[in-house]
Amino acid sequence: MHRRDALVEELRTAGSLSARELASRLGVSKRTVVRDVAKLREAGVPIQLDPGGYTFARVEMVKRAIDRALLGRRVLLIEYVDGKGVVTSRKVEPSICLGGRGGRWYLVAWCRLREEVRVFRLDRILSAVVTAERFPEPPTPRRDHAQVPGLAL
Repeated sequence: MHRRDALVEELRTAGSLSARELASRLGVSKRTVVRDVAKLREAGVPIQLDPGGYTFARVEMVKRAIDRALLGRRVLLIEYVDGKGVVTSRKVEPSICLGGRGGRWYLVAWCRLREEVRVFRLDRILSAVVTAERFPEPPTPRRDHAQVPGLAL
């Protein structure tokens, strides 16, 4: 495995690591880690530096999880905070789409909690985990119900 790929995998599994921790895990100098992170960022990898160390930007991580769920037709477990600050845990079937409007990204998916098609703002999804559970092709009425006014799908 290439060193930069290993760095990405370490961040993916650990969540947040300092340059020192990454250097120790990869068997390289801290300076090499800083240089590799810069190269990865130039290549478009969404790594950011937080007080706890290097981590992936949350919205980018959510998008990646949604992409994996869409490709594998897998149920997605999300922690979602609504406009009032209430956090709920939901299982959703992201079979509808991922789209953008007005500089924001949205997921349109079947929400098992509400038993209807719902629109989720990605910046309000606190976490997204792809489960092993697969979901079937949605019935036609559910897809027709997915027409969301004002959202370019």
